[in-house]
Amino acid sequence: MERNGGEMPTIPDSDELFPNAPEGFERRPNRVPLALLGVAVLAALFAVGFTMFTRSVVYYQTPTEVLAKPGEHVRLAGAVVDGSIAVDTSTGTVTFEVSDADTVVPIVYHGSAPDTLQDEGEAVVEGALGSDGVFLADTLFAKCPSKFVAKASG
Repeated sequence: MERNGGEMPTIPDSDELFPNAPEGFERRPNRVPLALLGVAVLAALFAVGFTMFTRSVVYYQTPTEVLAKPGEHVRLAGAVVDGSIAVDTSTGTVTFEVSDADTVVPIVYHGSAPDTLQDEGEAVVEGALGSDGVFLADTLFAKCPSKFVAKASG
């Protein structure tokens, strides 16, 4: 396809665009906007990553720490006190005690107990400590024991 009578438009050279420029002068593109865009993208990625990380990290409180925060919704982790697990099927509650070797906190959970909840095992509960000193849990997890024993050689 030919336009303008078959002539192709010409691109002016730097001498025509910058008649007062010194000899050998070539205008370089301005990279400041590109650099600012890169910094903004990196800052946005950092902010998103930091927010996701802080929301995914959950700290466990010990029974001793929970006693200092009555009424506050926390995640409590501790060892289940031997012989303290009681399941009441008529009310659908599980009661037990957790300890951190210094403090014992009684736990009440409405729901079924996980199969891995056992004496001297690790339990994690979410809820709040009541004014009566009983921790009312709305979520109950029982950590699986990770006891790996090396196979005896020979």
